[in-house]
Amino acid sequence: MKRRKTKLQALTVLAVSVLGMSACASTVSEETCLAGNWEAQGMKDGANGKSSDRLSKIIEACQEYGTSVDNRAYMVGYEQGLNRYCIYQRGYNAGENGNAYNQVCSGDLAEEYAPGYDEGRQRYQIYRQYDEMVERYQYKRQRLYEYRQRLQNPDLTDRQRNDIRYRIRRLENDIDNMRYNIREFERRYRLNRRMDDRDYRRNRDYGY
Repeated sequence: MKRRKTKLQALTVLAVSVLGMSACASTVSEETCLAGNWEAQGMKDGANGKSSDRLSKIIEACQEYGTSVDNRAYMVGYEQGLNRYCIYQRGYNAGENGNAYNQVCSGDLAEEYAPGYDEGRQRYQIYRQYDEMVERYQYKRQRLYEYRQRLQNPDLTDRQRNDIRYRIRRLENDIDNMRYNIREFERRYRLNRRMDDRDYRRNRDYGY
């Protein structure tokens, strides 16, 4: 039993070591470590908005390959790369896509990036609100379809039939109001339409 436990521990240590080496390899390649063009590598990482913490991972990875890193050259390139990354459009794209604010663009580097991010984030919130409006609209249409289908049941009592008709009228009114609100929202924020009015009118008059 003790022998099996020792073997298991050895396998665990081996697995952890392999995972650690794999993680280092995924950080930077052996070719990059041997090339030693650290200013270019730093500029690449900065331009991609990577954290400066990445340098310590690169150092660890290159140690596995028996090479060292020129920290100063890397940071010179990294700062140049950040100046390319921390611009208005990058911030806007991040905000519009709903991404978190990239903290590498702090201090003076936030001057352009932060306003862009704020405006992009506002646009993201508009998209979310619009998606929710369209989702509620589609849900109401689905409910309308279901009630119309139920109305075809010949076994319904008069009371049941009248109740379904009442619900259908309510849904049709709700859908009309929601469709109007969506169109106004689209015009206000200059959004592309996701619904066809002709399809809606056809569905309203003849069913789905």
